[in-house]
Amino acid sequence: MQESEYHAMAALEERHWWYRSLRSRVLARLEAEAGRLGRPLEVFDAGCGTGGLLLALRDQPWIAAASGCDAHTVALAYARSRGLTVTEASVNDLEIGPGRFDVVLSMDVIYHRDVRPATAMAAMASRLRSGGLLLLNTAAMPCLWRDHDRRVMGGRRLLPDPLSRLATDAGLKVEHLGYWNSWLTPVLWLQGRLEDLGSSETAQGSDVRLPPPWLNRALVMLLRLEERCAWILPLPWGISLMLSARKPETAGPRQSEKMTGEGSRGA
Repeated sequence: MQESEYHAMAALEERHWWYRSLRSRVLARLEAEAGRLGRPLEVFDAGCGTGGLLLALRDQPWIAAASGCDAHTVALAYARSRGLTVTEASVNDLEIGPGRFDVVLSMDVIYHRDVRPATAMAAMASRLRSGGLLLLNTAAMPCLWRDHDRRVMGGRRLLPDPLSRLATDAGLKVEHLGYWNSWLTPVLWLQGRLEDLGSSETAQGSDVRLPPPWLNRALVMLLRLEERCAWILPLPWGISLMLSARKPETAGPRQSEKMTGEGSRGA
């Protein structure tokens, strides 16, 4: 991203309606995963940006440890100033090896033009322990492409099927894949078309702004209502896609010995 986007992110991500809504969805899913496992989670944020999400995880009782990585020096500087555990690394270059995390997060990372989606997905999957969960968010629907995507160096807006294939090709089993931020989709589509009629040059500086307080609160409430309704009526479109995909369970040493023993007795 342009450096200005990181400064805007650091200034706004704790208050802006979009960041708050994304964080709320992620925290709810992580809390549910901790409840399923019956213990606190070890979490890795692949492409953590300025660290807003890691900061929100730090004080949660159902998080045992949270760390992350990013490739941009400005993002890392902000994250480290917040006392977060982060390393300098691109999601394209994450070390492939035995996984140790319960959950890997990826918030609008494979969307970036410099990211190789298949490579990044495989690397993130490798960081999961057996049965671990990848929770990924990305910009959706190519028809919503607009100046903002160029400002943040976006490379692709995805549809459900290609995103699902990326996950399955990395050896993950898709548990949930769906759109969100659906009700604002027509607004962004119209914005993109109006921009197409104007100059093709993208202005410098971030276009992310904090709206008036009343509007900021209203948009948070709108997306909260949308999330509740989505479980009843799946959304046919949306500005973002959220994926939950799990690494298959593998038999541990004790289970393998038990299976071998049972096989021998059966023979």
